[in-house]
Amino acid sequence: MMNFLSNMLRDDGGFDYKRAIVDCIISIIEENPESKETGLAHLCEFIEDCEHTVLATKILHLLGKEGPRTPQPSKYIRFIFNRVVLESEAVRAAAVSALAKFGAQNDDLLPSVLVLMQRCMMDSDDEVRDRATFYMNVLQQKQKALNAAYIFNGLSVSVPGLEKSLHQYTLEPSEKPFDMKTVPLATTPITEQKTEIAPVATSKLPEKLAPSRQDIYQEQLAAIPEFQTLGPLFKSSEPVQLTEAETEYVVRCIKHTFTRHMVFQFDCTNTLNDQLLQKVVVQMEPSEAYEVLHYIPAASLPYSQPGSCYTLVHLPDDDPTAVSCTFSCTMKYLVRDCDPNTGEPDDDGYDDEYVLEDLEVTVADHIQKVLKPNFGAAWDEVGDDFEKEETFALASVRTLDEAVGNIISFLGMQPCERSDKVPENKNSHILFLAGVFRGGHDVLVRARLALADGVTMQVTVRSGDETAVDVILASVG
Repeated sequence: MMNFLSNMLRDDGGFDYKRAIVDCIISIIEENPESKETGLAHLCEFIEDCEHTVLATKILHLLGKEGPRTPQPSKYIRFIFNRVVLESEAVRAAAVSALAKFGAQNDDLLPSVLVLMQRCMMDSDDEVRDRATFYMNVLQQKQKALNAAYIFNGLSVSVPGLEKSLHQYTLEPSEKPFDMKTVPLATTPITEQKTEIAPVATSKLPEKLAPSRQDIYQEQLAAIPEFQTLGPLFKSSEPVQLTEAETEYVVRCIKHTFTRHMVFQFDCTNTLNDQLLQKVVVQMEPSEAYEVLHYIPAASLPYSQPGSCYTLVHLPDDDPTAVSCTFSCTMKYLVRDCDPNTGEPDDDGYDDEYVLEDLEVTVADHIQKVLKPNFGAAWDEVGDDFEKEETFALASVRTLDEAVGNIISFLGMQPCERSDKVPENKNSHILFLAGVFRGGHDVLVRARLALADGVTMQVTVRSGDETAVDVILASVG
């Protein structure tokens, strides 16, 4: 199969044709680790004569990720450095990044990579020079933590959010250094290899990045006076429906998580043309130590015009691990009957209420997914200061696939190193998960799974914050 695809790559064909073949080879490498070296060798041959910048940068990214872990990583260096000598600026910059990953992961190749980096520092393009200078300085420190943070895994923040936070910092002079934990995380769905790498524009004008869904929510919530002191928005959930589709009132909730608070945004729609609803609030009764602080009503809900009301809740202080909670929700409002034809409401109204579905807050609402392309480097970077380990029996789970799916869904963390795929006919598996706990603390989970009568799971958690570790273990238990 690999030889057949390689021959097709050599044939004449347009960009879409070549991209489909490259994607197919990458998929085979992902699904069959035994085919990795063969696949990488064919892709190396292809970029020697590749006229498509997007494909060349995509393959270089793959070589930088997979090449250092092969038995003979040095054989890929020549193909990568040839791109620095022969190609356009975008490809040269991608080649520099790939070289840095070889130097960071292979001590015996580091001196050679540093020599090549010095040559790249003389490049005619400023992006290539800047990358080479940056990686040169990081590699010379020979520190695993620096390599993990700045070469393997990089930043996972929202770029518009970073820009806004930096601008805000410059407007309010402070002796405190800028804290990256105040920057919202990137919320784009993350995949490992299948990410499309956009071509670098030939013009040097930076493109304006569209704000993410979370950036938009951050702006909307910051405009409400009661929420202005809550700090940066950490995470916004997907909408949760609290009513059936065909009922007289349609209500859905979006859970917004901050460092010490949660804001529940209730988007309400009145589907009755003979009623006007006013002063609409959703009253919440928590099952745990959550404290409801404030209700912000929707002033008016005319027929078929959506409106939003909000509930501000303080997270438990006494027991920081009590992150899961069930809220019983009741929508309360003033009803004024209307003429269905003119929409004119009566002068008088009456109070009424409507019971909604219960709303669950789980551990996943407090954790943001973050991809760590090199999980081992991230594991070493976090360190074992707050490492904790426990073993659990998943008696009701019958397969490793089911166990892996349940754990990922429950914790709301990002699977790394393609560990969400369980090889066939295996009785054991290791799952790697990465995320950030609210407050900006990295949290990593290594789950060793063994299949017998049920599934036994040994969970090891690392974080820079002990509370994050306790939250994970308490919620799994």
